[in-house]
Amino acid sequence: MQRSAGGAEELELSRRVQLAMVPQSLPAVTGLDIRAFYFPREAIAGDLFDIVLISEDMLAMFMLDVGGYGTSAALMSAFAKGSLQNHIRETTSPTVVLERVNGDIIRAAGASFAISAFVAYLDLHNNKLTYTTAEHPCQMVYCKHDASLRHLSTPGTKLGTTKDAYFEDESIYLSPGDRVFVFSDGVYELFEKNGDSHQIEALAAILSGEDASVGELMNKLEKRYETKAAEQVIRDDVSAMGFEILTQSRKNQIKEKLGFYRDDPVYLQFISYYEEMDGVAGVILKEMDVAGFPDETIRKMKISLTELLANAIGHGNNEDHSLKVTIGHIVNREVATVSIMDEGDGFDPQALPDPTLPENLIKDHGRGLYIVNNYVDELEHNERGNRVLIRKYHV
Repeated sequence: MQRSAGGAEELELSRRVQLAMVPQSLPAVTGLDIRAFYFPREAIAGDLFDIVLISEDMLAMFMLDVGGYGTSAALMSAFAKGSLQNHIRETTSPTVVLERVNGDIIRAAGASFAISAFVAYLDLHNNKLTYTTAEHPCQMVYCKHDASLRHLSTPGTKLGTTKDAYFEDESIYLSPGDRVFVFSDGVYELFEKNGDSHQIEALAAILSGEDASVGELMNKLEKRYETKAAEQVIRDDVSAMGFEILTQSRKNQIKEKLGFYRDDPVYLQFISYYEEMDGVAGVILKEMDVAGFPDETIRKMKISLTELLANAIGHGNNEDHSLKVTIGHIVNREVATVSIMDEGDGFDPQALPDPTLPENLIKDHGRGLYIVNNYVDELEHNERGNRVLIRKYHV
């Protein structure tokens, strides 16, 4: 019994370690909407992925899928991810990255694993995507200009099969409205099996939705997963990451929803987790410091942002991390304007209890908004109640 308990403890530890290697938050990049999900088949899995902001000019991403299941597959996926992270900042050639990772795997484990992989770099100046694959089958780009969906495939061998593995870089220029999707092959199990081509066509039909955002399309796949998992027909890990080059019109739509004008120089950020709040606030507070706002004003803005972002994630989105909180801000030497919008159903701010009344002192709701209302100069809600816009003037 002790050995069994010890095995269970080791499995749980392995599960926690592996989950820690899955990105808990995604980079906030102006002009991109980035989404991802991760559903392991068992407590530990062979899928891993990441999206990394290498610099202000370069975004890197990778996904790998180790053949097999269990502890050995999970250990090798963790090793391969560590190797990828070691090499991905040293070059901007996906082929060079995979060559080095393959060498690390062969030296560590010999030719005993078959790992499919996709590695890409997105140049944020010109939206040039340079990519390569190690027999990874599931990466597609939806091109808005002709409403087409094409596979991003390159010649290459799987990692961990031979020291003479080969890969080849290819590039594509993306335009506003284009969407890139990368999956593990478990995604095909979300569709009825009537031949591989049928599953591919069914996936392609969802990804080709012209009027849907990348978030809406990924949410459709997540709902499919929930249905199939409830039916207990999932036999593989299912992982996905994707991003959309925001069109100017879509960026303008977001600006207007946030309460700005289309021509306003709004800096957009997107978050889903509490851990991302400090990064968002830091960008805004730094700009206020550069603009010469007094320290006390910046301190009050920091408290206000913390309250509003936490409310948006916790109350607005109900801690559903598949939903985004959108933040837009403009800071100049006269005023700092920040708008925060969640994807929830909204609320009536007039219905919040007054936290200063004796009967409401122990109630949770309303306290944070009361503090914000006293710390900023202006506070506005939209009609739906899922957006708040604040202003703090330079005095």
